Amino acid sequence: MKCFNCQSFTLLSFCDRCIKELEELSLGKRELENNFKVYSFYKYYEIKHLLHSKHHFYGYFVFNTLAQLSFAKLKDFFNPPVCINAIALDDRVENTLYSHSAILTKYLKSKTIKPIFSALQAQNQVKYSGKSLDFRQKNKRNFKLLKEIKNPVILVDDILTTGLSLLEAKSVLEKNKIRVLFALVLADAKV
Repeated sequence: MKCFNCQSFTLLSFCDRCIKELEELSLGKRELENNFKVYSFYKYYEIKHLLHSKHHFYGYFVFNTLAQLSFAKLKDFFNPPVCINAIALDDRVENTLYSHSAILTKYLKSKTIKPIFSALQAQNQVKYSGKSLDFRQKNKRNFKLLKEIKNPVILVDDILTTGLSLLEAKSVLEKNKIRVLFALVLADAKV
C-alpha cells in the first residue's frame, strides 16, 4: 500500500514519517463577524491534497487519521465544566458512503463533549469547492435544524474559506435559542 501523503510504501494509510509531520499541528484562529472564533489545526496549503480526498472512498481513511491527529487531541486542552454538543455542518452521507464532517465530529467525543449527528443539514446541495465569494453569497446553504439541541454547541467543518457556511449555520442555531461557542475546522484557507 502507498502512503496517502508521500506515496512511499507503508502498511497503513500513512507512513511513519508523514504521521510525524502531520502530528505537528499549525494551530490557528480566525475571527469572523461578531467575534465568532474559528479554530483550525492546519494551514490549508499543508494538507490541501489530503482534504480533496473527501470526494473519494479512500478519504474515509485520510479523514480518520487527520481527525485522530487533531480533533481527538482537543480533550487534552479543552475540558468544559458543562456538557456541550458538537455538530457537523451538513454531515449527510453521499456517494462515497461516509461523511467527512461526521468523522471529524466523532473524534471530539469526551466526557463533556457529545457529538450529535444529522442535526444540521443544508437544503441546498450546491458544491462550494473552488467557487467564488459571489457564488457562495448567491447560493446559501439554507441549513435546517433537524434535532432538538439542549446544550451549547461547537460547529465542525473541514475547511474555512469565506466563513459564510459557518456563519449561516450559527445564525440558524441562534434563531433556535442555541448558543454557539466557536467552530473547529481542519484547515484555514486564508492562513
